[in-house]
Amino acid sequence: MKVQLVQHRIKFYGAAIAAAAVLLLIGCSGKRNDTTIEFDKNKPERGDWVVVHDLSDPNGLNPITTSDAGASNIFRRIFEPLLDIDFATTELRPNIASKMPDISDDHLTYTFSIHKNITFSDGKPLTANDVIFTFKALKNPLIAEGAAVRNYVEDIEDAVKLDDYTVKFTMRKPYFLADYAIGNTVGILPKHKLDPKGLTDLYTFAETNDFERAKANASMQEFATWFGKPECSRSPELLIGSGPYILEEWNTGQNIRLKRNEKYWNAGNNPNMMQYPDKIIYKTIPDRPTAVTEVKNGDVDFMEYVPPKLYVNSIDAEKIRTIVKGEFTTSVYMYIGWNMRRSVFADKRTRQAMSYMVDRNKLIQSVVLGFGKITNSPVYSDRPEYDKSLVPYDYNPNKARQLLAEAGWSDSDGDGQLDKVVNGKKTNFTFSMMVNIGNEIRNNIALLLADELKKIGITMTVSPTDWSVFQQNARMGEFDSYIGAWVNDPMPTDPYQLWHSSQATNQGSNYCGFMNKRADQLIEMNRLEFDQQKRNVLMKEFQEIVHDEQPYTFLWSAVNPAVYAARLQGVKFYSARPGYNPGEWWIPKQLRKYTKD
Repeated sequence: MKVQLVQHRIKFYGAAIAAAAVLLLIGCSGKRNDTTIEFDKNKPERGDWVVVHDLSDPNGLNPITTSDAGASNIFRRIFEPLLDIDFATTELRPNIASKMPDISDDHLTYTFSIHKNITFSDGKPLTANDVIFTFKALKNPLIAEGAAVRNYVEDIEDAVKLDDYTVKFTMRKPYFLADYAIGNTVGILPKHKLDPKGLTDLYTFAETNDFERAKANASMQEFATWFGKPECSRSPELLIGSGPYILEEWNTGQNIRLKRNEKYWNAGNNPNMMQYPDKIIYKTIPDRPTAVTEVKNGDVDFMEYVPPKLYVNSIDAEKIRTIVKGEFTTSVYMYIGWNMRRSVFADKRTRQAMSYMVDRNKLIQSVVLGFGKITNSPVYSDRPEYDKSLVPYDYNPNKARQLLAEAGWSDSDGDGQLDKVVNGKKTNFTFSMMVNIGNEIRNNIALLLADELKKIGITMTVSPTDWSVFQQNARMGEFDSYIGAWVNDPMPTDPYQLWHSSQATNQGSNYCGFMNKRADQLIEMNRLEFDQQKRNVLMKEFQEIVHDEQPYTFLWSAVNPAVYAARLQGVKFYSARPGYNPGEWWIPKQLRKYTKD
């Protein structure tokens, strides 16, 4: 299960939806009602631009050093992995690899053959050297920003170039998702651009697996310093991929512009990598009401998440025939994270009490107008390992008060504020909750929760934070609590990235500092187990531990309100991330706005 932190960039799940009305009352026949525009809806055409809304700039577009979902939505148009996840079936299939890997009987070696006709967008061939380079960069432990992605490949012991188009990976131990981990974790990067000095040639995979040896290797240090520079995450000159689009320009705070890769080696053959639009523009609008206005005005073609109140009250697709509305259940779950390193949240009874103070049903109705489905676990709810027997933490202030008293919280001086002695000093129960600026839903959740907590003597302040700072604070554990969301892939569960204790340090994704020996054992056994039924048992016990410890208060999986321009044809939504594919959307010649040819 690969997960990515989202600020509310939602991934779609559910049946495909065909484009409905087209601009100015074009019907399903592909003919406008006044007969002035005609086109064949079954013959997609290249041309024009698609403008996609983004709530904020990503931290970067390097698939190794950037792990948020919004960045992934963009860089997966530029870089391609060895294996692809089919949008329609969610199954792995060959991509840069010419076939599925040859796997040894002991599940320890995976041999990948590479297509011989692949070139990067600058015309340079993609070979085994680039594959080896990519994984050496990914596994370099001195690149702290790569920790979230690196955990999936930590058990790669070695990778050997057998010839220019064949690479053999050896695992230290079996991993039931090794084909996903090697094949789909990261897009292949250009060695000639991102390692011009050949520094990765000067260290071995064995050194990447030993932090002390890595620190002692000057080449590894030099490469990590270079690779962590901003230009390696945002420069069009360096971020050269083999995919259907090229990073043309990044205007900070305004837009990221991708243009079609006219040299794309696999044009027209991979349905995941279609390239009908000449350009895909990711337009940064940090205020969603403004973004909705731009959708109505035709300046934005697609908005993947519209706040429910705006969606219901401000968008009338019957009157505004230039736009289409759609609702989709997503595999994103929202949660409140409690920093277990903080003294106020060190006791699980306190964290349980916090969960009993969250009225999830009321929040779903008042904040998202019913666009949500309560969840109680980090496991994807449609997976067989999901534990349906978990008893929800329903809203219960009396139970919360009882647990807080058991944890030592009381109003010792009658001032209406809960307190207890911590490290010999009376400490009031006060804390802050971090939310990302521009996310009005999370802000509203926090404000309503603050009101609830005040009733039982707890003071909570809301701390709106810029998204890039939010991410950095989360990675460094610099918060009391926060509201976040994770994108789950609809694949077998591996909770390692979020829940293993090793990921609570070195900027891993275990932001709340959850550490439990039995949970670690279950996670590790799960990785070694190839029998789905046995993994189900392991994962249900793991969920019971998380449910009892409550490092998260699980909120809900979103039912996603989206809107797009009716001029777009071929719009479909999928369960595989990011849930939509702007490369397969097309615009009839008569409805183009930015190009006429």
